[in-house]
Amino acid sequence: MDVSTAAFIGFVVVPAVCVALERRWPSTPARTFARPGVPSDAVWYLFQSFVARRVAPWGVYFALVPLMAALGMAAPEFFRGFGPAARIPFWWQVPIVFVLADFLSYWQHRLFHTHVLWPVHAVHHSSRQLDWLSSGRFHPLNEIGVQLVNVVPVLALGFSAATFLVLAPFTTWYVVFLHANVPWTFGPLRFLVASPGFHRWHHTGEAEGRDKNFGGVLSVWDVLLGTFYMPGNRAATVFGTDDPVPEGFFGQLAYPLLPAVRRGALMARGGSRR
Repeated sequence: MDVSTAAFIGFVVVPAVCVALERRWPSTPARTFARPGVPSDAVWYLFQSFVARRVAPWGVYFALVPLMAALGMAAPEFFRGFGPAARIPFWWQVPIVFVLADFLSYWQHRLFHTHVLWPVHAVHHSSRQLDWLSSGRFHPLNEIGVQLVNVVPVLALGFSAATFLVLAPFTTWYVVFLHANVPWTFGPLRFLVASPGFHRWHHTGEAEGRDKNFGGVLSVWDVLLGTFYMPGNRAATVFGTDDPVPEGFFGQLAYPLLPAVRRGALMARGGSRR
């Protein structure tokens, strides 16, 4: 997929579809383009796309340089795949990589809910009204961590890097869709596939849903590992975190970089989810 096509899909088609869905089947009566935070979230949506495609992959590359050196392989050869994994037909590699990366995504997500990394992830959880646009409120350190955990181990096993290029359009779209203000739970499939209703409980500010529903595309990891939470026919309605994440793009960008002492003082005054 060329850059212009990807940009058209990411910045025109996906937003248009999500807005249409939210207007037709809203989970909570919120107006996406009238809520507080829209200007900064629009900046985040553009900035996150740049970080995911142009910045974070360098973290993946440098993390794998020692392995390339140990194997005596140049980067182009390494990223084409090697060893037993590379001998698997490419179109079988794609679903295998999808499942492996999604499983790693579950653990990466749990990792960012630990005390040390929470200030980075709190930026994403600071949205008080959850919709498709809030999906872009994602700190660059968070995105770099996502790719280091989700991508590096898979490539280190020898799978072709091209599998991620095939999967990227779907997984990127799904992350945006997962944050949409729609109540869908996917019925009996909710125990296998993550839905907007499932992910809204992950973002709830209520204690009952705290540290639940970490799955990215598949919710089955939460079912198997005891973190699945979808109570009956109730939908999450309260979102955000008590951590004093500032309003505005630059304040949110700086928040995890503040000295721990200053951030601790802010939390003592404003409360903290962690």
